[in-house]
Amino acid sequence: MTFNFSALSKMLLLTIMVIPALFLPVIAASPLEKAPIKIGISTSFPPFNYKDANGEIQGYNADVARAICEKMQTLCEFSPMPFPEIIPALEQGLVQFAPSNFLWTPERAARINFSEKYYRSTTSLVGLSKDSFEDPMVLLQQNEATIAAAHSSAQWRYLHQHSAAQVVSVDTIAKGMQALEKGEVDYILLPTLFALNFLQRPENTHLDFIGEPIDAKSLTGDVHIGISKTQPELKDKIDKAIQSLVSSGELRVLILKYFPFNVY
Repeated sequence: MTFNFSALSKMLLLTIMVIPALFLPVIAASPLEKAPIKIGISTSFPPFNYKDANGEIQGYNADVARAICEKMQTLCEFSPMPFPEIIPALEQGLVQFAPSNFLWTPERAARINFSEKYYRSTTSLVGLSKDSFEDPMVLLQQNEATIAAAHSSAQWRYLHQHSAAQVVSVDTIAKGMQALEKGEVDYILLPTLFALNFLQRPENTHLDFIGEPIDAKSLTGDVHIGISKTQPELKDKIDKAIQSLVSSGELRVLILKYFPFNVY
């Protein structure tokens, strides 16, 4: 019997090349190579979210979203939209999460998931400084008073349910503030931290908080990130990212970048 040593050598060489390849680990695609997570965010609520002079989205909510994505090692991209469009976008899966100052309500919980809290909110009435010592609860019951509130917000719902004043719906808090500046409305009901930024502007020294923040369960409480129910696993990842930011002190650094006191 004769052997074709040339052919045998080729077979041995092929075997040597193939066998190790069978034992090589499968390298999974890096999370950063996946399609980016889309973040629903409005851009008219300084210091929470706004566009800077270069058109870049900035603010506390934007920074928190970026930090969460970094903790999750995931690429993310902002999808700017008006506040009333955010929950429908989450429901349809057009965006995956939204740092949009959501207080928990049963109605919202039926439509979206909520993260752990990332700050705490109260609500205040703002108007002319001459009324600063008035009782806001009394003013809310004056039939002739006009009070602006962002459409579909917790403040807007509260006014419709508990106030005798004329409610003026506005698309954004910024538009409500403009209406107050121009004297088109008597007051605006809005989250206290939003009002703080507004009242710190030099042109608004004639305006002030009216009394103390309103003590109502629907207007005060923990603020959460809204998460699409189409990706239920994302809640656990976002919650763990927030927990990490809190325990490491990173969230406090972000808070003090925008606010004069700890709002967590």
